[in-house]
Amino acid sequence: PAVLERRPLIIKISNAPPVVRPQSGLSYADLVFEHYAEGGWTRFSALFYSQGASHIGSVRSARLIDLELPRMYDALLVFSGASNGVIELIRRSPIYPYNVISPQFGYGEPYFVRFPREGLAFEHTLFTDSDLLWQWATEREVNRPPRFSTPGMAFRATPPEDGAPASVATLEYARTDVMWRYDPLTGRYLRWTDGVPHTDALTGEQLAFENVIVLSAYHEEIDILPEIFFGVEKSLEIRLWGEGPVTLLRDGQAFEGHWHREGERDMLSFTDMNGDPLLLKPGRTFFQIIRAGFEPLVIQP
Repeated sequence: PAVLERRPLIIKISNAPPVVRPQSGLSYADLVFEHYAEGGWTRFSALFYSQGASHIGSVRSARLIDLELPRMYDALLVFSGASNGVIELIRRSPIYPYNVISPQFGYGEPYFVRFPREGLAFEHTLFTDSDLLWQWATEREVNRPPRFSTPGMAFRATPPEDGAPASVATLEYARTDVMWRYDPLTGRYLRWTDGVPHTDALTGEQLAFENVIVLSAYHEEIDILPEIFFGVEKSLEIRLWGEGPVTLLRDGQAFEGHWHREGERDMLSFTDMNGDPLLLKPGRTFFQIIRAGFEPLVIQP
């Protein structure tokens, strides 16, 4: 299809404080990564490829994890800004300058537009439009099919045979509670956040994904470029390289396995406990990235 001839977009989307919900456009993303930002709050990196939306956001600032994700998926990175340290690392990375679009690099309207709302802080009012972002990429001759370096995830319509029943899965980040409940009518998992159905402001419908992957990775607060910033610039490093444990939720079942990533341009790939490909359901995937050993996943059959 023609839509696969364009670059994926990774857009930073707010998830805290709760007043920013419901966000706009998450239900149109192919992949969503929920990760710690700071202060115990989480943030989303949402990848749009097979479809887009005219109102996506609110758009927030980039984190260290956003140096990894665009290289995995050969995507354009879309964000509101970043700390001095993260901006300096972006400037030094292969994605700069042609594969980043942000007001911090001089791009404003029509790509980023403010929609003020009473009771909503200024930093939560920035939104974007995927068609305009793809138009921006075309004008700069960077809107092309992505060049994936590895096959990445494997899919099959029928689930593996060794799953455990998983109708409900709950996860507690430091300041955000997440619940996924399987809907056998649609074959997807529905999301609740802090006890409330998590909807998309564009559709009014609850977020629903074919796959939920709970991925455990090492987290560490690091000093960014201490020779320049002298310990003032700190940020949370989420090590999405090497390997670690995962739990895949699909078709009302849970499957244990491992994630793998070798080179910086490699996509995440997944194997079961026997080392064979861990097969996802065709459709969209939500990643819950958690700290190794800290956020227990509770599954109810």
